[in-house]
Amino acid sequence: MENITEMNENPARRPRPEEEKLRALRCQRPPLDSKEELPLSEGYSKTFLSVIVAVSVFLFAITLSGVLGINSMFENSKKQVISNFTVQVLPLPNHEDSKKDLLAVVSFLERYPNITEVSVLSDLEIRSLLEPWLGNNVDIELLPIPKLLDVKIDTNVEFDYKKLAVRLSEISSQASINDHNLWLSRLLKFINSLKVLAMTVLLLVALASITAIVYAAQTSLNVHKDIISILHIMGATDKYIALNYVKQITYTSIIAGITGTVIATPAIIIVGSLAKSIEAGIFNSVTFGPEEWLIIFILPMLTAILVASTAYITIVKSLRSMV
Repeated sequence: MENITEMNENPARRPRPEEEKLRALRCQRPPLDSKEELPLSEGYSKTFLSVIVAVSVFLFAITLSGVLGINSMFENSKKQVISNFTVQVLPLPNHEDSKKDLLAVVSFLERYPNITEVSVLSDLEIRSLLEPWLGNNVDIELLPIPKLLDVKIDTNVEFDYKKLAVRLSEISSQASINDHNLWLSRLLKFINSLKVLAMTVLLLVALASITAIVYAAQTSLNVHKDIISILHIMGATDKYIALNYVKQITYTSIIAGITGTVIATPAIIIVGSLAKSIEAGIFNSVTFGPEEWLIIFILPMLTAILVASTAYITIVKSLRSMV
């Protein structure tokens, strides 16, 4: 009663309507309607941001699919190389001696630990391998062509090729192992170079996207500078205004990101089909399954997070400079 009486006696101590409104604004959250106070959709900044995000996601998807394809190509080629190797047995002057020498090598390899299968390439298979270079009319029986053995090993156990080479030389001086380690190391260097190039492209696209987001956010703030000044006068905080902007920019970036992904999907399928049509062994080993597509399809959400965080930081800094 005393407080009420005192407030009635001293009207200056009563809270003003303006103070109550400012206090309510400070506690207020961003409105559900994105156009209620900050009409960001007006102007060209939204169109500019949409185009930049769509193009960025398109380039991201294409480049990332290349990285994923390179990874699968290397892993599948590595498994194929590690799981088997070839042994060549040079022919002897006497046909019967060559046959006995070959049988001795095959028998030795079949009994060797951790070797699961040994198969001798037939003359027809060897002829098909030589046809691109020698033609169809060459009789390989007239040529001193070595016999080739395809040897499969247990990949769960580390295989000692040097030890096998020494033991194999004791069985036959005409037999030798085709070591794939040199080829595999060169392939690894080549694939790593492609990865570095692809990651550089991804980094440049990300930097260009961040720059464009900063520019679009600052441009939009300048366009709506009068509205922001009025909101500041009414007591709206920088966080309140920034959240309104980020909410609208994030929605715009998600739509643009989905558009870029939709455009990139057929391009990825076409490039993959063209690569497999080359019919080269290294390209045929490329696989693009559900896991790879899932990574591509979550790009719009990842891009929206990047856009939202970049825009929020930019807007908060810009608003502080306006005060």
